[in-house]
Amino acid sequence: MNLKVEITSVSDRDDLVAEIWQEDEMVAEIQRVPGGRFVLEPYPSPNQKPWSFDLESWMTALSEAQRRLG
Repeated sequence: MNLKVEITSVSDRDDLVAEIWQEDEMVAEIQRVPGGRFVLEPYPSPNQKPWSFDLESWMTALSEAQRRLG
């Protein structure tokens, strides 16, 4: 399983966000908020069943998103 991290600007956010994608489905968004904290917003799966990810892939994607958002 490959998770992809994309850094993007979205209209409803002041700063850049990191989107985490699995194939063509966005599974989460991470943003840096005032105070330097990072907030994760998971998205529901299209079939309404829980997402299931390899833990190493998930942790790698989170670390990459945090690093790229600085």
